[in-house]
Amino acid sequence: MLGRPCRIFAALGEHLQNIGVEVDRISTGISILDPNYHGEGLIWERGVGPRVRYFQHTPEMSESYNQSLWKRSTEAGHLIRHKFGHHDEYDRLKVVQELKEQGYTDYVAVPMVFSDGEVHGLAFASRAADGFKDEYISVFEQITAPLALICELFNSRQASENILNTYLGTRAGRRVMNGEIRRGDGEHINAIVAFCDIRNFTGFSNYLTDKALLQLLNEYFGIVTSRVEQHGGEILKFIGDEVLAVFPYTDEQSARIAAFEAMSALRESMADLTIVNARGFPDLPAIHVGMGVHSGRVFFGNVGGQRRLDFTVVGPVVNEAARIADLSKRLNQEMLISQTVAEVLSCCEDTYVGTYPLKGFPTPVKVYQAPELTRSCVFGPGNTAFLAFEKN
Repeated sequence: MLGRPCRIFAALGEHLQNIGVEVDRISTGISILDPNYHGEGLIWERGVGPRVRYFQHTPEMSESYNQSLWKRSTEAGHLIRHKFGHHDEYDRLKVVQELKEQGYTDYVAVPMVFSDGEVHGLAFASRAADGFKDEYISVFEQITAPLALICELFNSRQASENILNTYLGTRAGRRVMNGEIRRGDGEHINAIVAFCDIRNFTGFSNYLTDKALLQLLNEYFGIVTSRVEQHGGEILKFIGDEVLAVFPYTDEQSARIAAFEAMSALRESMADLTIVNARGFPDLPAIHVGMGVHSGRVFFGNVGGQRRLDFTVVGPVVNEAARIADLSKRLNQEMLISQTVAEVLSCCEDTYVGTYPLKGFPTPVKVYQAPELTRSCVFGPGNTAFLAFEKN
């Protein structure tokens, strides 16, 4: 409900004022499909303009809803008007007390029904000394149905985007939303490709309870996802205990930046896991990981069956990154990088580990430990790209 709905509600508030309705506040509360938020609301206030707020999945937010006239209106199925100071039960509600402190005198809550029958909240409030004129209360009922259509339209669009971004990632979700939905749709891109998985995960899964296993996975996935996204990468897939992440680039300079950001994200993930392990959980073992990083050209797009597709990266570069991650566990290394990544970083002369065969690849490959990173390590202290990067 961003952008255009904000402008629509701002225009509505101004129009109502122009025809004599002394409305100083319009607010909505709409349930949304989002992994982090239960609902989304828009508030327009005279002299302030519109703003969006989000309702989290918290006991406090549930209590706030229970202490609202929205709840009573949606449950009753009809408009509820409350002139402050005229109804003891309503005056005790938290939202009424807060609005009264802000100078409001009158409040109208209207159930806003979507086409699927779901009921959402819509409210109008006034600071006028005598509140709303009685003849204008029917106006709120008359405009509720058109507002419900507008809100549902944008809520449906936002729900689609949220679902795609949650399950595919932001870049992939945006491309699917823009029409890349046929099998084979996609393009070749250059990217740093990283695989990360938990050591001895099979052993853990054999003795941990489902609850403990999910807690372990969510701790681990949450840390890696957060760090990857902070550094401009994207998580494309969770496969069991494996994480597949990409950091796209377009040229030599952006390749160096992508490599630097990927290394930073993975190192910070390991540091965060160390903190989690030190803190400990009663039912969880320590989490140790193996990481493999490679770079090059990959296909980024739709693969799968006729009616079941996945938007991901495929190609030899992806396969080699996965094999290097496997090798890191065999060599008891937390992170190994390919020669290609080492050459991009240009500071790995002292981190060479050896040359090893990888399953499915005809020739052995050189692998390196991830170096301790500095920006000058990536670009060289006198490099103009480094100096530009430092300014940013």
